[in-house]
Amino acid sequence: MAFKLNKRLNVPEENYIYFHHTNTKIIIPVDPDAISDSMSASFASNFPLSRSAPIYSYQNSGPRSVSVNFTIHRDLCREYNNLDTDAVDALIMNLDQMVLPDYNAAGKIVNPPVVSFKLRNDIFIKGIVTACSHTFQLPVINYGTEDSPCYKYALVGLNFSVSEVTPYSASILPSIGQYRNGSGWSDTSSGIASGIAVGAGMANGSNGSVSGGGGIMTQLTR
Repeated sequence: MAFKLNKRLNVPEENYIYFHHTNTKIIIPVDPDAISDSMSASFASNFPLSRSAPIYSYQNSGPRSVSVNFTIHRDLCREYNNLDTDAVDALIMNLDQMVLPDYNAAGKIVNPPVVSFKLRNDIFIKGIVTACSHTFQLPVINYGTEDSPCYKYALVGLNFSVSEVTPYSASILPSIGQYRNGSGWSDTSSGIASGIAVGAGMANGSNGSVSGGGGIMTQLTR
């Protein structure tokens, strides 16, 4: 649950979540309390004559799911995100949006929103948010002014899960591991991450946003 940051570890530029549907990247300047990275496989079993064990037929795998638990301090998150609103509030709002429908006006079809989620150089996943929850913890701090107070809990706990949307074969997995679908990235010491965004509207530098074209934003997203 520690949120004190050692800047030489470069954590702020490594841990982030990018919301494709709102073109928003939010740096999460802490490491999660816990990470769960799981994937399952299903096989149908058939018992032919004269066998002591069944024959298994492959059905499907996955999806791969990454679940994390963060404890974030508002002041620390605001320090590394140059946003018009409170960075923690923006993170909560975007996560809550991810589990609600957004209907296509013509076909009344729900378009699933997609996120790209990165933790250091160990975990990268592009997918949909399947669950999220948040808790608010003391102390309560006035983030407004004396004339216009705005009291908020300073510590916020976040718990969410991301399920993968891109399929992968067994032959390619040894070369990409758990950092898959992140080939478009090139983190630098200046904090610029390139090769994700399509179009303009995002700056680079200390605010932790991204620039460039191509890369991972290739699927139809909301």
